[in-house]
Amino acid sequence: MTARNGDHVKEMAAANDAIVQPWLDYWMKLFEQNSQWTQMLMAGMPPTMDFNQARQQWLKTMSTSLDGYLRSPAFLDAMRRTADMSTATKTNTDAMKLEVTRQIGIPHSEDIRGLFERLESAHELVMERLAAIEVRLSSMESKLTTKTKDTGGRQK
Repeated sequence: MTARNGDHVKEMAAANDAIVQPWLDYWMKLFEQNSQWTQMLMAGMPPTMDFNQARQQWLKTMSTSLDGYLRSPAFLDAMRRTADMSTATKTNTDAMKLEVTRQIGIPHSEDIRGLFERLESAHELVMERLAAIEVRLSSMESKLTTKTKDTGGRQK
């Protein structure tokens, strides 16, 4: 057994302890309690049982065990592999969908994005030209108003 495998086995054993140990403790306490109740019944006394406390012990054991399981290397590794597979599936599906739309000739988001970028650059160019025309028009209007004032309101 290699050192890496030995470490993995130790991690798994520790994880199993974290999952199983709360249940072992719970059942040991329950057996001790049952023994006490049996002795009380044999002595002729009814055993006192607190149902809320029993429920709390059960819930605490359950939550501790589940917490140990959710933190175990096996579960975390399974979650990592599931997330990796989901990501890979999504990537492959998107690539396949893109290729199918290209083959069929249906526009897709990449085509539309490129079209939008071209329209945006054309819009900016038109706005720049309009701004230049507006500047020229303003200068022509100011020259005309200046000439009109110089000639006394008459145009040549």
